[in-house]
Amino acid sequence: MPRVLVISGRELEEILKPDILIGEVEKAFIAYSNKSTVTPPRTVMWVENNWWGIMQSYVPNYGVGVKVVNVIPSNVERGLPTIQALVTFFDPQTGSPLAIIEGGVLTALRTGAASAVSAKYMAPELRGPVAIIGTGYQARYQLRFVSHIYRADEVRIYDIRDEAAEAFKKYAEELGFEVTKCRSSREAIKGANLVIEASTTRTPVVEGAYLESPSHVISIGAHLRDARALDDDVVRRAEVIVVDSREAVMLETGDIRIPVESGVLSMERVYELGEVASGRKPGRLSRDGVTVFKSVGLAIQDAAAAAVAYRIATEKGIGRFVEL
Repeated sequence: MPRVLVISGRELEEILKPDILIGEVEKAFIAYSNKSTVTPPRTVMWVENNWWGIMQSYVPNYGVGVKVVNVIPSNVERGLPTIQALVTFFDPQTGSPLAIIEGGVLTALRTGAASAVSAKYMAPELRGPVAIIGTGYQARYQLRFVSHIYRADEVRIYDIRDEAAEAFKKYAEELGFEVTKCRSSREAIKGANLVIEASTTRTPVVEGAYLESPSHVISIGAHLRDARALDDDVVRRAEVIVVDSREAVMLETGDIRIPVESGVLSMERVYELGEVASGRKPGRLSRDGVTVFKSVGLAIQDAAAAAVAYRIATEKGIGRFVEL
């Protein structure tokens, strides 16, 4: 019977450090944009008014990963995570299952790594305040990974839930950051050279009229077709717009689909992160411009992160094997 390695979220935190994972996720994005992965669009279903996704991918030199993930906003009231997931990892040659991995932490880690890759190529010379809109679970990983690339001298935060903002403030201060709680997203954005949107909003919380120049905007929220976190002014001001996948963003987020369909944005202006990381497309055109990275998340990230976690865990004797 197959022996499968079970890796917990706590163990993932120990294994997948920014200096390891950022580079591995970058390689996966390059492979995706080179069309060397097998990555069907995710399957989405609605269960009792909550979003569920099934994501699968084969990434050469990594393996096959399959993730079931859900977003349950009302879990905040239950004291449970808003995002929960489970990742299974398989050997691509034999088809044998190799690992079962806690997917909520894996998702947060690989999403933070993708944002850091965008900062590496789209904000390489920027230093200064960071604004974070939405201070829930994902925001912590965004700060940890992006600050590995971008040197922040102040973190400006806003959340409609004061308790979430206060908890994040304490977390960031423990990491050594100077943190300012703001009364609105506009207040947080003004003066920030890097803006991270990690909210559950359906209407824009990042407005182009308030963006500094230069700045880099990272948006990981608004993952529904009719939802937007960025207004039209952000799109108009951006000299470069980069996404994880052209196909995925047109299917899954109003931040790209709506301005494209209304004529505000041409898809010819939209590059993929793998194209930028491989040097085929520019990440920034000028020192003073505004750049945008919009991410809905790809299964390639899960497969690559799962492969790295499995490799390191087996090398270091982390996790526990179970027989199926």
